[in-house]
Amino acid sequence: MRQRVARLLRETRVSDSAKYLGRCLGFFTTEIGTLNQIVHMWVYDNLAHRESARAKMGQDPDWQKFVAEQPKHLLIGQETRILNPTSFSPLK
Repeated sequence: MRQRVARLLRETRVSDSAKYLGRCLGFFTTEIGTLNQIVHMWVYDNLAHRESARAKMGQDPDWQKFVAEQPKHLLIGQETRILNPTSFSPLK
């Protein structure tokens, strides 16, 4: 299942979302813990930047079409987390 979802993401317009969302830190799959998950991380300047970027993406007819065409049975849940780097984090 994990490989199927990763293939779908790779073959579709998900990478095009970078034109709105900015810098993608990476796409990951889980190996240990909760299995069959795809985790993607995006870098934003701040919460206002995130809100503005996602609003613009949501208004794009191509993005709306992409979302409508996705196989809904593959998405069981979605979780969003906002992470802030510590002062000593190599990622700033």
